[in-house]
Amino acid sequence: MNKVLLINLIISTTAFSQESLPKVVANPIDVSQKGCLDSTQNQTTLGMISCNVRAEQAWDKELNRYYKLLMGILSTDEKTKLKASQIKWLEFRDAEVVTANTIYTDMQGTMWKIVAVGTKMEMVKQRALELKSYYDNLNMGK
Repeated sequence: MNKVLLINLIISTTAFSQESLPKVVANPIDVSQKGCLDSTQNQTTLGMISCNVRAEQAWDKELNRYYKLLMGILSTDEKTKLKASQIKWLEFRDAEVVTANTIYTDMQGTMWKIVAVGTKMEMVKQRALELKSYYDNLNMGK
């Protein structure tokens, strides 16, 4: 009988804790990319590459949007540092894309072309999310 009570307690506690967790809202770019990749017409190397390129372009727009928003609210010193950081990040991104393309081009199988494009998309996504986080944190409580 004690085992049954323990199992019920675990189940009810787990259900309660899951209900109390905040709901994570998927980013519209991720949702769009998933829909694109799930489409039967994009179940080819070219289709998957195209989905990743579109997602990378959308993330790049988000990155630029948050960069401009930040530049509108930062102090002069902060703007200088963000601009310098962004220039260094762009240099890193470009060098990393060359490296990834070089490595993946030498690997057998067309899936590596998809991985190479996905590498750039993920880098741009992460930077966009970093800039968004800066902006959101600066505006917290306003």
